[in-house]
Amino acid sequence: MDATYSLVPGVPSVDDYLRLRRASGLTPRSAEAAHAGLPRTVVGVIVRHGETVVGMGRVVGDGLFYLLVDIAVDPAHQKKGIGKALVGRLMDELGKVSPAEAYVGLFADGEACHLYAKFGFEPTAPASLGMARWIASRVGSVRS
Repeated sequence: MDATYSLVPGVPSVDDYLRLRRASGLTPRSAEAAHAGLPRTVVGVIVRHGETVVGMGRVVGDGLFYLLVDIAVDPAHQKKGIGKALVGRLMDELGKVSPAEAYVGLFADGEACHLYAKFGFEPTAPASLGMARWIASRVGSVRS
């Protein structure tokens, strides 16, 4: 990541959050869901290019169990080390506020598993198997 980008602790605005999720191919979320979820961020990082937010990442959790979520970089700014910088900063910040025995999980989409492996994340199978459930079937077709 070059000096034209700034990496700062924080949570994106709802508009930036929705835009970055859409642009990077993550499942769309509603503004209502974003308003409910973003304030519950334990550790957040945003990346600015000038005044524009071009990347984001968050950690949510309860003090012992955490989930790395919303790692997103605008496609026009990908392949510049921004994702790696985001995850590194999130893990550094989480290390400052969590106990040593805290467990951090994530769901890696596609080839993102290679990025997360650089930070010590490993597949949990066959010892455990990640599972998920949507609360409502309309998720995934949300419009903001």
